[in-house]
Amino acid sequence: MMHLFSAMKSASRRMAVMFLAAAVAAVFPATAPATEIATGVMLGPSYKTDQFYVRRGGRWEQTYSGGAYRGKARGRLMMLQLPHALFEDEWLTEQKFEPDKNTDRVIAALDTYAEYGVRAIGVSLQVGDPGYSEEVNGITRNGVAGAGEKSGSLVSAFNPDGSLKPSWLSRLERLLKEADRRGMIVCVTYFGREQDEIFESTLALVAAARNMTDWLIEKNFRNVIIDVAVGWDVEPENWDHGSFIPEYIAQLLEDVRERFHNAAFALPIGASSGSNMTYPASLAQLCDVVLVRGNGMPPDRKRARLHELQSNLRPIWMIDDGNGTKFDPARLAREGASADALFVEGAGWGYRPSVQGMFPFAYAPAAAADLSVVSGAELGPTYFKAVLEHIAELVLKKPPQKRKKR
Repeated sequence: MMHLFSAMKSASRRMAVMFLAAAVAAVFPATAPATEIATGVMLGPSYKTDQFYVRRGGRWEQTYSGGAYRGKARGRLMMLQLPHALFEDEWLTEQKFEPDKNTDRVIAALDTYAEYGVRAIGVSLQVGDPGYSEEVNGITRNGVAGAGEKSGSLVSAFNPDGSLKPSWLSRLERLLKEADRRGMIVCVTYFGREQDEIFESTLALVAAARNMTDWLIEKNFRNVIIDVAVGWDVEPENWDHGSFIPEYIAQLLEDVRERFHNAAFALPIGASSGSNMTYPASLAQLCDVVLVRGNGMPPDRKRARLHELQSNLRPIWMIDDGNGTKFDPARLAREGASADALFVEGAGWGYRPSVQGMFPFAYAPAAAADLSVVSGAELGPTYFKAVLEHIAELVLKKPPQKRKKR
């Protein structure tokens, strides 16, 4: 299968990329005032290999540098996983949904996230479970494209031939620009096993990864971390095209990286594991950041897996986590313990708010964090606020909840 990757390379394509990179470099020099993200292993021996670095037109510095942040936060990156931020189901007919307004709601929440020390969000270009529910929103569809137009979902930024859908690119561009304006990072996940069947061939899938990466380069988006595939190691038999992605994930990573060889910048590249946090050293060494997910794993087990992964000398970044379904103090304690473990011994923690997991999606926390005084639909946003307050305690010297009101 290796010939599949090499067969798609041509001198004319390389020449086109070179001209494109030269044009980008001319318009956006290396000192352009854009938010840039890198890891220490990308920057060289003068930097800590297991930490994140950012810059905005100046020198590289550890994330969370400055007087507002706790010293222990330097080099970390706390995030929220919002896979539905660009959502558009082309087969949905039961209810009206406006994708642009959905993305607008995410943008409107960015300042609140930043206020609590969150400096990154995660979005997906192929989305699985949309949270359809006959009881909650009257929709019985599932999140798998393979189920077909009548009962499945088509939620993909890619066409069957690997080309990109303009409507998705428009929303992504707006979101990346707004995040950049706030000095925030966006982790962009390319492929998901519920939607990879939409590609007409493995050739088209590889083309999709290349096209998306080339678009990021052309648009000069430097505030992006690339997650090539979500849960690449989960249920390999449920990935389509002969389990192409789990079998050839290393080659996909290298193929995406090659797109930056003649570009004016490089982005951190990885592929996220399933919630078992397993990661072969051979793959980790190909990544700029080891992306893991921890949904459902006990906090003490997460800490143990962190110790096992640290020998890879890469940032270990948990980009998706959730520790139960009930909005109660016990779950909140597990959430906090997981955040603490990844903050102290990893490169950062990513929480997936329950409020954004159910169609038609919500992204704002409640005004207060007291679970004892709310019930019903108010529990989710209140719980979200409590998690944000815990993140703020880890990152900020003066969290919003402890500032004196004038």
